[in-house]
Amino acid sequence: MSGKWAPAQGSARSVAVGDEVAIVGYAGRLPGASTADRFWSLLRNNDCSISWITPDRFPTAAFYHPAPDQLGRSYTFAAGLIEDVWGFDATAFGMSPREAEQVDPQQRQLLEVTHDALAHAGIPVSSLAGSGTGVYVGASSVDYGARFFADPSAADVHMMTGNTLSVIANRLSYNLDLHGPSFTVDTACSSSLVALNLAAEAIRAGTVETAIVGGVNLLLSPFSFVGFSRASMLSPTGRCRPFDAGADGYVRAEGALVVVLRSMTAARKARNRIHASIVGSGVGQDGRTTGLSLPSAISQRRLLEQVYAEFGIDPSDLAFVEAHGTGTRAGDPMEADALGRGLAQRRSRPLPIGSVKSNIGHLEPASGLAGVLKAILALNHGMLPATLHQRSLSPDIPFDELNLRVVDENWPLPDRRGPSLAGVNSFGFGGTNAHVVLRGEDTTVTVAPTRGDSSPPLLLSAYSEEALPAVASRHLEAWPADQRLVPDFISAAAHLRDVLPHRLIISG
Repeated sequence: MSGKWAPAQGSARSVAVGDEVAIVGYAGRLPGASTADRFWSLLRNNDCSISWITPDRFPTAAFYHPAPDQLGRSYTFAAGLIEDVWGFDATAFGMSPREAEQVDPQQRQLLEVTHDALAHAGIPVSSLAGSGTGVYVGASSVDYGARFFADPSAADVHMMTGNTLSVIANRLSYNLDLHGPSFTVDTACSSSLVALNLAAEAIRAGTVETAIVGGVNLLLSPFSFVGFSRASMLSPTGRCRPFDAGADGYVRAEGALVVVLRSMTAARKARNRIHASIVGSGVGQDGRTTGLSLPSAISQRRLLEQVYAEFGIDPSDLAFVEAHGTGTRAGDPMEADALGRGLAQRRSRPLPIGSVKSNIGHLEPASGLAGVLKAILALNHGMLPATLHQRSLSPDIPFDELNLRVVDENWPLPDRRGPSLAGVNSFGFGGTNAHVVLRGEDTTVTVAPTRGDSSPPLLLSAYSEEALPAVASRHLEAWPADQRLVPDFISAAAHLRDVLPHRLIISG
């Protein structure tokens, strides 16, 4: 590949590779998928992981009524839920059980997922200590802190730092001893994609070299269900049906995701594996519309045209767009109009679109990163998973005129001479919109023939003796099928992770 992204004829400018942003690691806990690999399996198998709020979060009986006109009630508690929302190894993060009890599980989940993402990136946690690494997190929910309102006597010394939105990002910087920018972004549903754009801008400007970008949302209170039910935003049938005639609202969902960014120069110098690149991004606002929570197709289109012109990207180079696509009768037609008039009508072939919300629900502030992770996996596997629950196209959207196609079955991405591009959309119900353009990277690993029959010993370590079997199980699950990759796999375990107090060496 040449040193510059090849822009369309007459585009505003090209982007030098040194200005681009590399995604060198990622991790996530999503409904029905506790890891990124399991998330890809869920998408590839066209599974829907929507279930119902479980009693360990809150009792639903007192707040449920199937009729939509009941005050103080929600007509649905359908939701996308992660496993073990309360579990946390406090001692591994230098936290006492007393403090951990007061700390919002959003902070706890994000701590663990961040360590997973750094491990995926092959960046030892200790190597970042004292650095100017930035932390940018999208989050909105204060469900856990609201519990203390009912019983103020339960608040302890750690209640405020445990439940303030700003500390969701700040605790990561504190735990990892990072000295770069550190803040939580709240623009409702677009929060995590706005955070990603801010981190990318900082890297492009040379403000930071490495950035941790996260998004988190947990469903721990009935009150938002009640509020969104009163606004008739939630699907009474418990399914997100993006762009479909049967679309009747969205399904709330939870999860935690982290991507690790580096400047392209820093990533190549460190010999990081580059999973994707951010070749363009931008943020805009709807301004005044017919209602605060109602979107503007014109503003969304304006943002798309701005991003693609500024970064010299030809919409014809897009393999697909991962849409916001919540499955609402108001939002989907507006987004489709913006995508069609801003991008698809400038192509000779229809623009494929889809939405991961049909699989896992709407992660609200974390939904943008869920779309980013789906896009990365789709680009690198050469296949775009189907958008589920498609029976007939929405009559409110002129798909042929807009030159759009909803991908309703797994679709192999077309072969190209160069890397494929994907756009990711995210819109906040307060009017803040974000768009990111990703380029897939060649993740093929070149392996040299192994020398001899023996491999070096496998070194595993954990913070506690009890955690070692789980670490061993995860390595067994990830063990390479290609025996030529085993030495590299063992080397990575030894050299790309910090050696923790409890250790296990396996030879043979």
